[in-house]
Amino acid sequence: MCSDVLMYVPLWCKSNYSFLEGASHPEEYVEAWHKVAGQGAHIAITDRDGVYGVVRAYSRAKELGVHVIYGSEMSVADGTTIVLLAQT
Repeated sequence: MCSDVLMYVPLWCKSNYSFLEGASHPEEYVEAWHKVAGQGAHIAITDRDGVYGVVRAYSRAKELGVHVIYGSEMSVADGTTIVLLAQT
């Protein structure tokens, strides 16, 4: 029997740096997810058209032991969007 537990990892979270789209500060997302998922949890911060909230998310995540996946929801010329996540 496998002892690994599969857990949901939010891969598309916009902070308040995505004006009129995200509501919370990046560090608040990290804190809230830490309360739900605990030490070693993973969460992505994907602000629109930039990586604006990553420094604040990283700082708080380091204190709490949460792993942050960095990315951005990028606007494409045809009006659609795509979420890009950094591998490293």
